[in-house]
Amino acid sequence: MPTTLRIALLAGLLALLSNLAVIGFIYERTHDDAVTGLHRQVTEQSKVLTDVYRTGGRAALDEAIQDTLAYADPQTAVALIDSNGKQIEGNLAQGPAVQSMQEGFHSAIIRLRGQPSPHQAEMVLSRLPKGQWLVSGRLVGEGLAFRLTLERSLLLALVVAGLLGLLCGVILAHYVSLRIGKIAAVANRISARDLSQRVPLSGAGDSFDRLGAQINAMLDRISNLMEELRLLTDSLAHDLRSPVTRLRASAHAAAETSDPVEQEELLTSVVRNADALIRILTTVLEISRSEALTGRNQFAWFDVGELAAELAEMYDPLADERGASLNYKAPTRPVPLYGHRQLLAQAVSNLVENAIRYASSGGEIDVRVRPGEKQIRIEVGDRGPGIPLDRRQEARKRFGRLDSSRSDEGAGLGLALVESIAHLHNGELRLDDNQPGLLTALELPVHPPQPAR
Repeated sequence: MPTTLRIALLAGLLALLSNLAVIGFIYERTHDDAVTGLHRQVTEQSKVLTDVYRTGGRAALDEAIQDTLAYADPQTAVALIDSNGKQIEGNLAQGPAVQSMQEGFHSAIIRLRGQPSPHQAEMVLSRLPKGQWLVSGRLVGEGLAFRLTLERSLLLALVVAGLLGLLCGVILAHYVSLRIGKIAAVANRISARDLSQRVPLSGAGDSFDRLGAQINAMLDRISNLMEELRLLTDSLAHDLRSPVTRLRASAHAAAETSDPVEQEELLTSVVRNADALIRILTTVLEISRSEALTGRNQFAWFDVGELAAELAEMYDPLADERGASLNYKAPTRPVPLYGHRQLLAQAVSNLVENAIRYASSGGEIDVRVRPGEKQIRIEVGDRGPGIPLDRRQEARKRFGRLDSSRSDEGAGLGLALVESIAHLHNGELRLDDNQPGLLTALELPVHPPQPAR
């Protein structure tokens, strides 16, 4: 069964059931009100006649019966019957048998004088002295006719409600199919490798618009990833060309030379270029693993202050050799963090190496650990030239080396690796102005990252 037909039938069925409940409630209340009103009217009439008899006797009762017959509507039934079943006063042409009479409220079939056929009536039988019976009641023919008319009207309303519900279901199904069809059309064009397509939004802010907005955001992300992949491939090919070319040239020259000293130098160059290639490929692999969140199974608690102190002590001789001073001020208390100690050590090492490489002329490099209630901030600040604000996003990209550093050693993967490690820890890499110089900071959450649902 097509989805459109199923939606239409479901909407029609729901409309039918809801209207059936409303109509049933109306019928029940109307029926009960009619019966209750008739019962009250018959009871009050009988009570009035009985009180007249008690206060005025037989003569007053006969007069009251005559007044009732004279002024009451044609549906009123009233009679005074003796012990033998003979009607003394009243308008009954056919009534209940005396042998079956019992005091109280009853339903019976009677025929009034002047009427050709009997009708159902609701009546009250009251026993008087000397074996006489007072009959007071009303025909229910009008009530039955009213209820029959009401039932027909409600049945017709139920059919109309079902048809209208079915029509609304068809309209709703058509609208849903139209909106989903637009999304499916965009998906088909995307399957044909046209990533420029986007789901059109109606502007109503409904669920379809929210779904379309999520799909468009996903497509934007995919487009950005495809563009980054293309740039990564181009940059990787460009940056690997030089060391591979040098490696090939050195290996070829080492194979052709007969001088042992020159051959040893060339083989050393081969090893150095091979190590550079391995470092580039290893860094790219670490970035991919960090972005895929595959290292969280190795998370553990450790002291960030102790890690920073070890790295500062390790890089202090290199900073002295480059003409800079590396300063580290330990926090006053341990700073526990739940994370990957080895990857964070590599991230902080990259930040310190960048500061030594590009900002050693500034003279001072500061390494700080700032604990907080919700996050821990690891800062590396220098007094070098820094990075302009409009170039910082470019510096974060893989192989995103600025023009001024193209001649330097390295592949431009340092900040990209640091940012991927921060992402692995649900953290963030910030590049701020150190006035002067560059202040790089790793902001990491104190609490462990929650597992994916």
